[in-house]
Amino acid sequence: MRIHNSCLPRGAAALLAICGFLSAARADEEADRAALRLIRTNYMEAVNSGDPSKIAPYLSKEVTGVMVTGQEVKGLDGLKAYWQKIQDLIGPGGTYHVLVNVDKTDLYNDIAVSRGNTEDVVRLGNGKELRFGSLWTSVCHKEDGAWKVVRMEASMDPVDNVFISLKVQQAKLTYGLAGAVIGALVVVILQLLRLRSRRV
Repeated sequence: MRIHNSCLPRGAAALLAICGFLSAARADEEADRAALRLIRTNYMEAVNSGDPSKIAPYLSKEVTGVMVTGQEVKGLDGLKAYWQKIQDLIGPGGTYHVLVNVDKTDLYNDIAVSRGNTEDVVRLGNGKELRFGSLWTSVCHKEDGAWKVVRMEASMDPVDNVFISLKVQQAKLTYGLAGAVIGALVVVILQLLRLRSRRV
């Protein structure tokens, strides 16, 4: 038998209304979180496929960001230019794979602030594998009922990271070879001087 609200005490009717409101609010929040997770999924797909256009539908026209290299980007064109620069650095035959982990997402009406970390793997064309990670923050805004990224930032340890280590190794190799060549030249010059002094 259906009970009409007018048959219930005022307190019970108010309680039912509050429960209904909270249930609807929870459903709306879960829908928002699902939409935000979809942005994460499409960002990973864009990076892992090398096709930044896959994230385009989820970017605000005013999107800006600071990438893990410290470079600022503006708009989809800026993101594409940045990605091309990264591809050029990786070189032919290389790949870049990222796993985005979310630590927390806070919702403030039509604003969502998320943070987390990434697990990145770059494989160079020669087979060398570089693993690193970063910390990230993103801000999304609901525009016309759809969540869009308006700001993103990522950072890594500027001193202790795989790229600095690679540069140091390359520098050691370069200076080591240069030192060996100079040392060999010094030995040859000394030998020539000794031979000349004996002839005199």
